Amino acid sequence: MAEATADAERLVREYAAIWNEGEFSKLSDVVAESFTFTSPTVGTLQGREEVEAYVREVTDGFSDFRIDINDLLSDGTVVMAESTLSGTHDGEFEDIPPTHEEFEIRDMAKFVVEDGKLREERAYFDQHDFLSQLGLVDE
Repeated sequence: MAEATADAERLVREYAAIWNEGEFSKLSDVVAESFTFTSPTVGTLQGREEVEAYVREVTDGFSDFRIDINDLLSDGTVVMAESTLSGTHDGEFEDIPPTHEEFEIRDMAKFVVEDGKLREERAYFDQHDFLSQLGLVDE
């Protein structure tokens, strides 16, 4: 079980590194073809190609976007990751022109590992806080 837990956590760390470093060609190494991604900003995406397009959109909109993993908890098939997401809105994101504002939010994500790859991610964060930090919410 310890080896399965270490492998699952390694996949999540590699996945975060792909976001941070923009090495999209490595997605197929860690993400299943049928990968499902769900988050407050985009809803649910199906398949590795859709997820790659979204990762590119995020990193185009926030050129310094980062996922910093603070803690991981795993049983070998499910990994819970507590992270800090940050970046500067210096490009278009979801049809919103750049605000040049920085954000930093806490994120909790549940990953499901199957057959040695990430099969699913469900990300949870305060979307209102995210949009507010970008100056996109009237207080």
